[in-house]
Amino acid sequence: MTRAAAREPRAAAPGARDRAGRIAAQGLLVTALAVAPAAAQPADTTAAVASATRAAHDPSAEPERWSSFLPLLGEEARKRGIELPLPFGAGLVYYHLDRAIEITDVRVGRNGAPPASVSDFAQLSSSSRVDNLNFKLDAWILPFFNVYLIAGYVWNESDTRIDIALPPLLPGGPTRQRDVTVPTAIEGSVGGIGLTLAGGYGPYFMTYDANFAQADLGFDDKFKAVVTSIRGGWNGKAGARPLRAWASVTDWNTFATATGSVADPDGGTLSFQVDQGPAYRYTYGAGAMYGAARWLEFAADAGTDGHGGWYLALVPVFRF
Repeated sequence: MTRAAAREPRAAAPGARDRAGRIAAQGLLVTALAVAPAAAQPADTTAAVASATRAAHDPSAEPERWSSFLPLLGEEARKRGIELPLPFGAGLVYYHLDRAIEITDVRVGRNGAPPASVSDFAQLSSSSRVDNLNFKLDAWILPFFNVYLIAGYVWNESDTRIDIALPPLLPGGPTRQRDVTVPTAIEGSVGGIGLTLAGGYGPYFMTYDANFAQADLGFDDKFKAVVTSIRGGWNGKAGARPLRAWASVTDWNTFATATGSVADPDGGTLSFQVDQGPAYRYTYGAGAMYGAARWLEFAADAGTDGHGGWYLALVPVFRF
């Protein structure tokens, strides 16, 4: 794109600059986070510690169930006194995330013209609030290997700040600055798949979780994310019931380019491309899970990115 194309008279007009900045920012700034919360939900750690947990009852007394064909090698694990969870799980995942988004470039085109960068005169940043509710279905294929599916809905609100540099009113005069805050709201569906690898020694365990998710938020392309996390923790009991606690580090690879088009108030259309991602891609958290019954578990997880961003997850799971 030549600079001449980027400076066509219509696009360079102050009013059009302001509109282009607003439109390009509208609804785009938190889409990566809309994907990431659904993908970064707390992994079920019940079986994560199974390889390190000794049975509190005679493993030979394990009742036969329709689901007893999983996990594979489960009988070998039980012979060694390892207590395994029920192999299938179905639950809800509620997730709230407050976070900053970094926007590295915004490109706008009018009436089919190739989008040109507006970053020379408009700088954008955003703070985001995301609520996500998912249904999760998981299965332990092996005592140390879990796979899962998620499907749900995400609601997002954000405040986008646009710093605009306008040309001087008089030749040789100072550049004019304008600060505009644009509130936006967006929602859509999300789905994904993931896996968990687990291991442990004595009462301690570690897990590695990776998942892929995408969200349909009404733009030209669905937003995709790959989120990975590592957990280390302790397995014990609260009274006679299982209790597990952990610390975690999560990598949110949710960087994406949002593309779409909107109507130009002066007629025609404006197309946009926004390069964006989390301002701080790593979060650090802690959580716990309590087994109220062999078939019912409750988990909670919370953390921060160390720069004012934070998250909270609540996860009830039925096992069968």
